[in-house]
Amino acid sequence: MEIKRNGANGRRAQSVSYNGILYTSGITTTDLDADITGQTQDVIHIIDNILARNGIDKTRVLTAAITLADMADYGAFNAVWDAWVVDGYEPARSVTGGQLAVPEYKIKISVTAAL
Repeated sequence: MEIKRNGANGRRAQSVSYNGILYTSGITTTDLDADITGQTQDVIHIIDNILARNGIDKTRVLTAAITLADMADYGAFNAVWDAWVVDGYEPARSVTGGQLAVPEYKIKISVTAAL
């Protein structure tokens, strides 16, 4: 089986697919000035685009690993997440708190999805 790397930049690929599974890197915002709501919406939009480029949508997401820079943002994050997830297609999910690579990042999400 072929391993397909998408959006590689010499350090990492934005996503990799193998054996019917798509894996994303940790996706972060392009809007460093946004609050947690805006950053979550941006990250989800990026994920939607990655999924679409691979011919699938959010109903194919199997797992989501979320890191919040500040766990006090958990409620605001969940409000955006809950509006995005399709009822009956919820992925397995973990949310942890931790320091992110750029101080302005408030959230990072990586997903796996069935192709």
